[in-house]
Amino acid sequence: MEILTGEGQLSRGEKLAWAGATDIGLRRKDNQDSFLASLPFFLVADGMGGHAGGKQASETLLGALRPFEGRKLGVEKVHRLLDTACQEVMNLAEANLDYSISPPGTTLTGLVFLNATIDDSVDATKTTVETTVDVESAPPPPPQAPQPPVAETSPEEPSLLVVNVGDSRTYELADGLLRQITRDHSQVAQMLEAGLITSEMARIMPNRSVITRAVGAGQLELPEIDSWTLPVSGMPGSRRYLICSDGLHSLVDEGEIGRLLVAASRPEDAVKSLVEAALAAGGFDNVTVLVLDVVSASGSVTGSATDSASDSGSKEL
Repeated sequence: MEILTGEGQLSRGEKLAWAGATDIGLRRKDNQDSFLASLPFFLVADGMGGHAGGKQASETLLGALRPFEGRKLGVEKVHRLLDTACQEVMNLAEANLDYSISPPGTTLTGLVFLNATIDDSVDATKTTVETTVDVESAPPPPPQAPQPPVAETSPEEPSLLVVNVGDSRTYELADGLLRQITRDHSQVAQMLEAGLITSEMARIMPNRSVITRAVGAGQLELPEIDSWTLPVSGMPGSRRYLICSDGLHSLVDEGEIGRLLVAASRPEDAVKSLVEAALAAGGFDNVTVLVLDVVSASGSVTGSATDSASDSGSKEL
């Protein structure tokens, strides 16, 4: 497994450390996931639409943002960039390509640093580690999403923009507690929110992978991307963020995800453990994991070991 790692620092003293990896899994013939882990972007995209379409959709979406790595961006600029990136994915359906299954599309989830002056003192590096799995393990049912929090920040204050469309997820680990800070756009999530099913029923619903919102995938208009801000400066303690495709959260329950995040002292250790857990649980889908630590100048990662101990059929519109 190849793990991308990096470090950075914001002008106000917050230290950042991150790691990311993507794995084809044990059942798929190709990997349609993509991720972007470079300040100010920490994003995961899970493509759909068959071999060519899904891979190209996720890569196109994130590739449109890469020219803006290392820049100080405001919220309006980020939204314009996202609109442009989404349009490029939508344009793939009009290209003279053989998308034999369905029009290309992708999910998107993650974090973008806003109004942050960045000091990239350490470049991202690649680390290769060995992965072992027990393919006999049976996958647990997927967890369901809570409502996302909303935090008020000054327009010029450094902050984190949370973005989400589809069923990939972003989590926050703080004070040893893991919470999902994005909302799934899926049929099962809608039924759960309407009170039509219980959380126990949701975990075994046959349509739990059917999503209701995506980038591209035959849509004629730009998608509605959920977005809100979280503060960066002035927060007590430190935080760890997990950004992942459903290849992780559909196979590994939140209790185990939280335990692995707490047990890992470094982001790369957490990434390795989480990918291995998804493969051990069956590896039925591509799995992509990003872990980002935001550490105050005098703090350590809250909740970590330093403090306490796709095929197109997998997503449909």
